[in-house]
Amino acid sequence: MDGQPPLPLPPQPVQRPPATLFPGPALSLPPPPPPTARMRGDRPFAMQPMGVGEILDAAIKLYRSRWRGLMAIVAIAIVPLEFLRAFLTRSIGSPFSQPVATQGELDGAVIATLVLGGIEVLVLTPFLTAAVARASADVYLGHPVLVGTTFRFAVSRIHSILWISILSILAAGLGFLLLIIPGFIVLIRFFFGPTVLVVEGKKGSAALGRSWRLAKGHFWKIVGTYLLASIMAAVVAGVLSVPGAFAFEAIGPAGWPVYAVALSVASILTTPFTTLIAVLLYFDLRIRKEAFDLEVMAQELSATR
Repeated sequence: MDGQPPLPLPPQPVQRPPATLFPGPALSLPPPPPPTARMRGDRPFAMQPMGVGEILDAAIKLYRSRWRGLMAIVAIAIVPLEFLRAFLTRSIGSPFSQPVATQGELDGAVIATLVLGGIEVLVLTPFLTAAVARASADVYLGHPVLVGTTFRFAVSRIHSILWISILSILAAGLGFLLLIIPGFIVLIRFFFGPTVLVVEGKKGSAALGRSWRLAKGHFWKIVGTYLLASIMAAVVAGVLSVPGAFAFEAIGPAGWPVYAVALSVASILTTPFTTLIAVLLYFDLRIRKEAFDLEVMAQELSATR
């Protein structure tokens, strides 16, 4: 009608674009690339449960990938003690020779051996246990091995490692008094106490209880793996140290530096390997029992720094 405004148009439905512009089967994206070395923490193998042979092989690979840092940590602690021990006991000769020293020299050598043995048990062994276990865990998780950082960490854990060792020995001693077999079982169940302390930060009885639960059901695997690793380490140590002992015997007391070098090299090469085995067994059991991944373990290790 003339003079009246036009009526409003009814609302029109909103036109939505079609689900796809090109009919046909949906396009599939290519699978993601496999994890690179950086994504895996720069480790030479995947994080998964391993058999005995795989653990030994992994220990060798990890050792080769970080051998400088691992050997440096052991060398700084071991070499001074071995040279001091060889010097103070030079009068009694090598293990393959008959002592020709006087009674006073023999008494002095015995006293020196006892004193150095006490220092080794109370200070050096707990320190090396903490330091090498920490370095081994860093290697497994793909972290760099920093000698200074590892040393500071180990110094702060000497008393805790020593306390765990004392508790383990007391518990195992009680088991040996009752029956021989329970003593061995206790030793194996508490085998991961130091590693639990280093990685998870648990101390004393809490670390031993954690180790007991992890080792449960895997007695023979732990024994077999560590026994094979110990035999391998003993063979290498013998090959390196025996020639030094024979040279010491041939030269006489003046040849003590040769013997000290041989003992030091043997310890430097074998100590990281056996500790790596213990750390690998620990991580293997955590993967089997708890399905923990690399990120969670790395966070735990970082929290204990």
